[in-house]
Amino acid sequence: MNGPIENKFCLEAPNQHTQLKPPSSLTELADSGVVSRNTPASSIDEKNASHSHDNGDDQSIATEVQYLSNIRKPKLQYKKLAENMQYSNCLVTYLDHPSAIFIQLIQDAERFQLMHQDMNRYYMDNLNMFSNISIHAFNIGDFCVAYSTRYFEFFRARILNIDQMKKQYLIIYVDFGNSEWVHSKSIRPLHAQFVELEVQGIPVTLSHTLPKKDLKTGTIEWDTSAGRQCTRKLRRLLIKPHGEPFLFVIVRFLSNERWWPLPFVDIKVDGQDLAEILHRDGLARLTRNNKDLRMIYPNFGNYQNERLIFGSQLSKRLESMR
Repeated sequence: MNGPIENKFCLEAPNQHTQLKPPSSLTELADSGVVSRNTPASSIDEKNASHSHDNGDDQSIATEVQYLSNIRKPKLQYKKLAENMQYSNCLVTYLDHPSAIFIQLIQDAERFQLMHQDMNRYYMDNLNMFSNISIHAFNIGDFCVAYSTRYFEFFRARILNIDQMKKQYLIIYVDFGNSEWVHSKSIRPLHAQFVELEVQGIPVTLSHTLPKKDLKTGTIEWDTSAGRQCTRKLRRLLIKPHGEPFLFVIVRFLSNERWWPLPFVDIKVDGQDLAEILHRDGLARLTRNNKDLRMIYPNFGNYQNERLIFGSQLSKRLESMR
């Protein structure tokens, strides 16, 4: 398991040069190759979203869920970007490894900042509303608003898992890509006026980039000493420490592939191709065929947690197996 990862939120318009650190998150790599955000032993199985509770609480829970049902109907939409498009001044907000990088498009920064301010004003003015919601009120996959006790702000989020014993939710901050466990008192229903703007965190895969074979284990995947070294280099390169100016990168979206859940992209940093940088520094190897990555991770994107993290749909291949 990795330790706390220092990543940055970008909450201001680009000309204001203000950034905040998101809550720290602990992550571990799943068999499929993408991060399956850390789950404690006391958590329920992610395949079973039903909640156990005492019979004496049935009526109060049923009443509460019924009361919240109308509020929780709005769902956030994920961006669908055109193929073969290039975007300048993009920000990398979070990355699990080179095959799972979260970016933001600066073209939506002003709208996002206004929405974020309005959302925080609304929830701060109604701070006690739904502050004692039962752990039974939300299900895995629900969108919500989460309060960060570290930064004293609300952020749009999605529930990845639930720990009933500790009354905690594992959430992903959908506009940035990072995740953490928060207490149920920090969760609020997502109101309809805050779903108009699409999710800002766009997960992508760096094109033509494969993990190197680990010299100790002979394994080829990102969850090795060699793979983690590459990921650390990326974090230092792409996500600037607090107080430093933003690093804007150029992202070119390639053609979408049905056999891979995320869009492949080329990223340029200071005019240099990112895949070439990693290859030159001996941290990753290049491939001409992106399908080589599918050979390493044949189940990438088919797990429930991955679909929630990426906002992706069940693959056609997995659907045919059901």
